[in-house]
Amino acid sequence: MIFQEAPAETFNYMILGYAVILGSMGLHVVSLLVRFRNLHRDLEVLDEVQAGEAAVTGSESRMRTSR
Repeated sequence: MIFQEAPAETFNYMILGYAVILGSMGLHVVSLLVRFRNLHRDLEVLDEVQAGEAAVTGSESRMRTSR
């Protein structure tokens, strides 16, 4: 019986591998959520700027017609 050694103990490496993979996936999801939130903030700012420009343009046209 030459080959009666116990199997290699790799359980700790498996747990470490899963932790690294799940940790990187978690960081990616957090990054996507932060980007999504920032995108919505940017869209709100752009809507406010666009509404402000429309108000300024509307007041300028009213001023031109009242002359």
